[in-house]
Amino acid sequence: MTTASTGTDWHLRGDWFDVCSCKLPCPCSFAQEPTHGDCLFTLVWHIREGHFGDTDLAGLNVISLGEFAGNMWAGDPNAMMKLMFYIDSGADAAQREALQRIFTGKEGGWPAEFASLIEELRGIEYAPITFDAADDLAYWRAAIPGKVDLHVAALTGPTSDPGRRVTTANAPGAEVGPGQIATWGVVERDHAVGFDWSHEHRGGSSKHFPFDWRPDGSTEPADLLIDPDNESSCRCHA
Repeated sequence: MTTASTGTDWHLRGDWFDVCSCKLPCPCSFAQEPTHGDCLFTLVWHIREGHFGDTDLAGLNVISLGEFAGNMWAGDPNAMMKLMFYIDSGADAAQREALQRIFTGKEGGWPAEFASLIEELRGIEYAPITFDAADDLAYWRAAIPGKVDLHVAALTGPTSDPGRRVTTANAPGAEVGPGQIATWGVVERDHAVGFDWSHEHRGGSSKHFPFDWRPDGSTEPADLLIDPDNESSCRCHA
């Protein structure tokens, strides 16, 4: 499903989060098999800064719906994804082409590693996507009218300081690439249609990752959107 790279310089930096059918915390993030043996998911990317050659990609969004069975991180040849993409309809023709090429792995970098795990790409559609996240990651959410409605609140509990986020450093299974910080959340709303799921499911786990991608495959640690005075935050600089 890949073609030769155009050799175009590109860079994407922003926010990523998932909502998946695993129990919280999702064992996939620890490079383990999904809670129920399979993982049904919705993935969201928000590009804060980005370009593909001279094409500005800042502010655009991508959402993917899909599923897989088994442990993708253990080299299981049968643990391959079936999925589809929604690409931001606010993108013009050049931006749509750039996003499609990057996210299907045709332009190298970490997205090519991710795309190598796609067994079946069921389609690419264009839709108006909105994304929002609190500066302190108290919540994150995304929506497509009539198709996707995701709301997540930061995980907390009786022994945790509500002003501090629950995070995982150096996650063994990070969908955005090595070295990022996962911030864990509780799914409050999970609605996503457009993909032919193998069975009904309910979102049980969510996490937020920053991402910073380049075509050479490097994945730089990205700034976390957490108050630098918050002791639980880990602010890394690209």
